[in-house]
Amino acid sequence: MKHNRKIIYSAGFLFSLSVALMAYINSSFLSAFVGEKLVGVIYASGSVVLILAFLLIPRIFGKLGGYKFLLLIIGLDILSILAFVLAKNAWSVIIAFIFGFAFNTIIIFSLDEFLEILSKNSTTGGIRGAYLTITSLAWILSQLILTFGKIKEGFPFRGVYLLAFFVMTLFFFLSLFTLKNISDPRYDKIKTIKFVGRFFKNKNLFRIYGINFLLQFFYSWMVIYTPIYLFAYLDFDWKQIGMIFSVMLLPFIIFPFPLGKYSDKIGERKLLMLGFFMTAFFTFILFFIQKHEVWIWALVLFATRAGASTIETMSDAYFFKHIKPENEEFVGVYRSVPSMAYIIGPLSASLVFLLVPSFNFIFLILGALMLCGIYLSSTIKKSDI
Repeated sequence: MKHNRKIIYSAGFLFSLSVALMAYINSSFLSAFVGEKLVGVIYASGSVVLILAFLLIPRIFGKLGGYKFLLLIIGLDILSILAFVLAKNAWSVIIAFIFGFAFNTIIIFSLDEFLEILSKNSTTGGIRGAYLTITSLAWILSQLILTFGKIKEGFPFRGVYLLAFFVMTLFFFLSLFTLKNISDPRYDKIKTIKFVGRFFKNKNLFRIYGINFLLQFFYSWMVIYTPIYLFAYLDFDWKQIGMIFSVMLLPFIIFPFPLGKYSDKIGERKLLMLGFFMTAFFTFILFFIQKHEVWIWALVLFATRAGASTIETMSDAYFFKHIKPENEEFVGVYRSVPSMAYIIGPLSASLVFLLVPSFNFIFLILGALMLCGIYLSSTIKKSDI
């Protein structure tokens, strides 16, 4: 079983590296075709497609099995990245991005299901923490590649997408040759409306959905608008932004594994509250920083992600402790949270920009929203853990 988990960890690393290479340049690349104001709408459109897909996924997943389903989605994702590389106009870029955005999240769902099959409740926190640590290494590596690569505004981004294409292809072949022997459990056969209803009637699952939504809302604003703010408003170049983001992402390899192991002993409540406090406090501080200083932005963004990595690890540990491997439909609902956040987040940001006097007010508002997570986390009782 440990051998199989290592395969999942390796697969997660390659997949995350491909996604991470694209994640922080997507908004800038899209804005070169459609302008900054429409970028959020495109992200929201991708999320709508993803939500519709998640309504069908449990049925397809049960029929094909986890192995064949994963290979199918990886293949489609590879084609979407290739389309992004070859795109010549705004519409081709938009369509490729929307479907690629959806495929990426569906692959996360599939890898989650494999890891859940290989996990035991008593060690879920440690396993999830180790998985998040390994996948986060890929995100840091991607930023180092951006830091030392010759990345400029506009079309030279295509070289990064081409590299992501090759990494995703490696992920496909690793999955093809190593995951076929992992057997599927007997998946629940429940109609869409019923399993969604069952999910939200469960107080533990409903609560962690809300907690994860706040985290993903935080990510949606940060991933889309922080690169734009640093590049377009504070005049950082992409080498400097890569350095900042490399430091920013370090908490995702430092904290998840020890925190996951610790949560197996004490539960997730206090750590969730601490994570939201840290995220809120240091996001507030970003509002007041208007200097072109790499080290200041790197340190404060590092602190925001220290809080976010704590929330992410505890959220996943809490959720997977409250479901069974055959509940793949619940994993689908849980992993649909980012799609909801990427609808509401960008659209709400577009409204915020109409009301606030300057771009950096998004950090002030986002910090205030993260305070809500402290209260929501405090509602977890000892009997729920």
